[in-house]
Amino acid sequence: MANKKTGNKRYSTKKNAGTKKARSVRLRRILFSALAFILVAATIFFLVLRNSGQISIFENAVGSLFTPVQNAVHTVTGKVKGVFTNLRSYKALQDDYAAISFENEQLRMELQSAEEAVQENERLKSLIDAQDTYDSLDPVYAKVIARDAGPWFKTFSVNRGSSSGVSTGMAVVNGDGLIGRVYEVGLNYAKVITIIDTRSAVACLMQRTRDNGVMRGQIADSDSSAQCYVYYLPNVNSISPGDIVVTSGTDSLYPKGLKIGAVTALSLDAGSEGTYAIVTPSVDFQRIEEVFILRTVIETDDSEALPSVVMPTVAYQAAATPGPNATATPEPTSENQFWSRPTAVPETDASTSYGDYKVGNLIEDTWAADN
Repeated sequence: MANKKTGNKRYSTKKNAGTKKARSVRLRRILFSALAFILVAATIFFLVLRNSGQISIFENAVGSLFTPVQNAVHTVTGKVKGVFTNLRSYKALQDDYAAISFENEQLRMELQSAEEAVQENERLKSLIDAQDTYDSLDPVYAKVIARDAGPWFKTFSVNRGSSSGVSTGMAVVNGDGLIGRVYEVGLNYAKVITIIDTRSAVACLMQRTRDNGVMRGQIADSDSSAQCYVYYLPNVNSISPGDIVVTSGTDSLYPKGLKIGAVTALSLDAGSEGTYAIVTPSVDFQRIEEVFILRTVIETDDSEALPSVVMPTVAYQAAATPGPNATATPEPTSENQFWSRPTAVPETDASTSYGDYKVGNLIEDTWAADN
């Protein structure tokens, strides 16, 4: 009897579970049908019955809910797309940058070349304008190819030599005035010593007063401006600052009338060489690039040369032959007025060779000492 009751209880439990399950399925079907009906009705209402331009509360809620999500997705998508786009175009951008940089450098170099050409044309124009002035002196154009160290052009070299008819002593000028003269010549080069060099001297003339003098260079590397001093002026009080100074041609070195510069100051303190005038050259001796070499050489008249010195002759006198037992006794001899015995100490010579001339014994120095 106990087993029978237990079996009925199990059967009753299974039956109740099946009933509950069927009831739950039926309830879900009803809820699903109701939800579907509501969605269909809402859709019909939103699509058919609502007026255009109106947004319902449901649409507003759905839009407010999904708009941040859409914005986030759009932003992330744009950034990812930008990264991949930049990666693909990075090499192209590098190539374009390199090409633009190269083109920019080319344009900069062309601009510099154009500016240099303009400045060279200006310099050459001044030389061409001055060529008519020097035309009678057979000028030849030359470029500066080397110079001495320091801020000033005291000596320099040009690219014309004996093959172009250049010889020592020729005057060198540019469009501004006198520069100097040639002191050494090679086949295709020549060396020039300028008027501002302390070893140079020029016979000059005050253009207004016609007073003659001797001009010497007084430049040093530490000087801020080029200056020359004119000595041996007969009346320095008649000279005024601004007077033009030109070559006088009396030194047989430079043609007459070449412009040198202008008087800037006067010194009335009498030194070893008397009073003097300070002259600023018209040429910029810090910037010389092109010059004219005047191939007309000032010739010196042989009739004005000093007569040669006649050297004395010494007659030979045979001395008596001493005996075998004779003792040599030195006897004093009178000093000869022309000759002296050589010594073991050589004579000092501070001059330095400069081609046919010597620094410290330039032809200017010899001429200036005679005046």
